[in-house]
Amino acid sequence: MIAVRHNVGKVVPMLIQFKVKNFRSFKDEQIFSMVASNFDKTKESCLIEPELPGISKLRFVKGAALYGANASGKSNLYEAMRYVKEFVVDSATKRQPEEATGVQPFKLDKDSVNGPSEFEMTFVADNTRYIFGFSASAERVIEEYLYAFPNGVQQRWYHRIYEEKSKKYNWSKATKAFKQDKSLQEKTRPNSLYLSVAPQFNHEQLTPIYNWFKQNIRFIRCDTHWGSYPWFTAAKLHDEKFRERLLTLLRSADVGIADAVAKRKSPDSDEFQKIKETLARIRPGSDESELASTDFFKYDIYLSHIGSAGNPVTLDYDNEESAGTKSFFALIGPWLDILDNGYTVFVDEIETSLHPTLVKELLKLLFCKENNKNRAQIIFTTHNPLLLDTSLMRRDQFWFTEKTDAGSTVLYPLTDFSPRNREALAKGYLSGRYGGIPNIPEGFAL
Repeated sequence: MIAVRHNVGKVVPMLIQFKVKNFRSFKDEQIFSMVASNFDKTKESCLIEPELPGISKLRFVKGAALYGANASGKSNLYEAMRYVKEFVVDSATKRQPEEATGVQPFKLDKDSVNGPSEFEMTFVADNTRYIFGFSASAERVIEEYLYAFPNGVQQRWYHRIYEEKSKKYNWSKATKAFKQDKSLQEKTRPNSLYLSVAPQFNHEQLTPIYNWFKQNIRFIRCDTHWGSYPWFTAAKLHDEKFRERLLTLLRSADVGIADAVAKRKSPDSDEFQKIKETLARIRPGSDESELASTDFFKYDIYLSHIGSAGNPVTLDYDNEESAGTKSFFALIGPWLDILDNGYTVFVDEIETSLHPTLVKELLKLLFCKENNKNRAQIIFTTHNPLLLDTSLMRRDQFWFTEKTDAGSTVLYPLTDFSPRNREALAKGYLSGRYGGIPNIPEGFAL
């Protein structure tokens, strides 16, 4: 196995590349990459520089921003990655025999509707680089494969393909380094992944990879629904060390908060269902036992503000705080958790109800070597041009989505346009230089 290092002894699990084809608005194969440009010498703090045999000269970015017009497909990249995680984590345990796989092919093309959806992810887990991929129709997994690169040399750990003629799966011969288990192959149903099945039986080599998907990949949707249920942050107020950091962020955000208190209460059945739905968005694959173990309960939250006389005044969170304050409070608990654990997190609509200055400051924490010692990564969607700022991020950290005339999504990086070192990116974006904005040449007409 190879050691992936940034500093001596520091292991860096991370996402390298993601491919998707025929899923939602992605008709043709689209490639999203966290590989940094070797031509950009700016903002070294935004980089991860592991020593990966076989690709030792490559560096990787800690984050990427995804821009695009409404309905251009930004959130579909989020959903594609989320689907891959959910299918890896849950297909062996939560899908009944004959249940649909849940893929959503591109529907505006008759051939695509009946074709399989395809996914591939390159990542580092358990000190090793891997390539994992699968394709699936609504009824079954068509193909699934996993390649490992210990010492930079490719090893085929497993590869199975469904043969329509025989109605069976053909399993290719694996490398000698991989422990094949035919009994587990036989236990793998057509609508589940082998990577999901084998870890249920403690497969020594596949369990760490499964755990990377389950534990290291996280999702946050910063819409109003997410902002209404800040239980994770509230629960963390009972951890004294975590609490001090939370309060430091709250007090420095210029929202007038001096203190925060959360009082736990047992949820009724309706609240419990809402909590489970929220947990499922943040942690796909979680069940009710995990819900209990994570202390993810409903809280009454009270934030204290300094009144005109200099005395603290407590406001009811649900009824008296602003949408922006609630969004910031809901986000900072998971944000600190991400930094502490080095997660790879996908955030949809990061600027919802938040001033861009607050978003910038949160991103600075993640792009700071001191605050992000575990090399967490973030991929976020946004419409805010003020975040197109080379004092915050590198030029190779910006991506765009655009719809074709046929209604499919095209995904491409800013570096395709070779922007100059000091180019005004926000101005270029708003003028349409990079695409990714609504095309309304004559304005609205009534």
